[in-house]
Amino acid sequence: MSDGGLLQKAMDVQQPADEVVAVAVTDSEKKTLIPNSLPIGIGLAVVSIVSMWLYSLPSIQSEYALAIILPIVLAGAGWFLIWDGVNRKFTEVISVTILLLLASPFISSSLFSSSLTITDSDLSSDAETITLTIRESGGLFGGSTGDADVSITYGGENVWESVMPLSINLNDANGKYGRLVLPIDEFYSGNAATDSRYIVTVDSGSSSTSFILNSGHLERTVDTTQNLAVGAMGQGNDCSGNKDSCVIGVGLKAWVGLQTNVGNPPAPLPHANFELTATLTKDGVTAISYPTVTVINGEATWDSMSGEYGSGSSVVGDFGSEIILDGSVEDIAINMQFIPRDDWQESDFGCYEFTVSATQGPPWGDRTAHVSTTFYELAEFGGEDENGPQTDESWTQVSSC
Repeated sequence: MSDGGLLQKAMDVQQPADEVVAVAVTDSEKKTLIPNSLPIGIGLAVVSIVSMWLYSLPSIQSEYALAIILPIVLAGAGWFLIWDGVNRKFTEVISVTILLLLASPFISSSLFSSSLTITDSDLSSDAETITLTIRESGGLFGGSTGDADVSITYGGENVWESVMPLSINLNDANGKYGRLVLPIDEFYSGNAATDSRYIVTVDSGSSSTSFILNSGHLERTVDTTQNLAVGAMGQGNDCSGNKDSCVIGVGLKAWVGLQTNVGNPPAPLPHANFELTATLTKDGVTAISYPTVTVINGEATWDSMSGEYGSGSSVVGDFGSEIILDGSVEDIAINMQFIPRDDWQESDFGCYEFTVSATQGPPWGDRTAHVSTTFYELAEFGGEDENGPQTDESWTQVSSC
């Protein structure tokens, strides 16, 4: 066989292989569904990762909760285009890589930043401050130490802001925690209620936490008063003029607190600060002028005048809104100490007016007087004839004088 014949056969054998290579290259190029899908996909993936980092900020999450849809959609589109750009290979590698990159801001947060939560609030013994307990979670390599931005809203309106040092440097069985002390007189703006709550927010680093303060700690403003004057009755030898019964004194009571249903006494304000005055008069003439009562955080004090007006102190608000304005003589029948009629500046028969007034200074009130008045008739009766000596006396509440 000639050399020409062998060369021709070799060329005939090689030609189909070249055609196969050419066809393979052509088929490879046709596998990409979208032109330039690889660079476009990488671009979308980068944008999705950047947007996920932005979404990881607590302020963005709280204001735009649904914004997480954007990075997820972009990541899905980027994954498809990259997968298409590499001839639909390496599916697992591409998927895991994109998922890890998307999760990177949250992984970083769990390792290097912490989450704060306000778990409790405690009122100080003098009712002047509220202490927040703030617990920390997460942050294996980081912690919340430094300044915290603290703000308080009342009924949705911002009433107080401050930058306070915060250190999570305490430990108990539940983990790490710190404390912040809030001065009540700096942010108090009115009684806490269902539609007017006090909400405190603490921002430290990338962490933010909010907490509804205990309404019972922030009910301080008086809006109503009630009163009652109870007659103390004497018999036989207690009375002058040979009377069978007589009014030997009067016991005074007041209720100070929050308005409730008609017919019920005011609701108590155990942490309120106010001043109370009480007077009993007849035709404009003072019969009894009780010493001014000062109430601070449930402790009522006044000048007892050496026992003429009780002990000079009592507890208010723990079990109700009642304040008993004691006198000097105990009477089991009315279950209180009364002020003897002999000590009244005016004690003749007629109509008496008992007035109680409660006032508060800022921030608890605007010095508006909350006044209540009741009326009583001191009378004698029981004589055999209209002009003869009377045998009995009475102290009766009336609608007016």
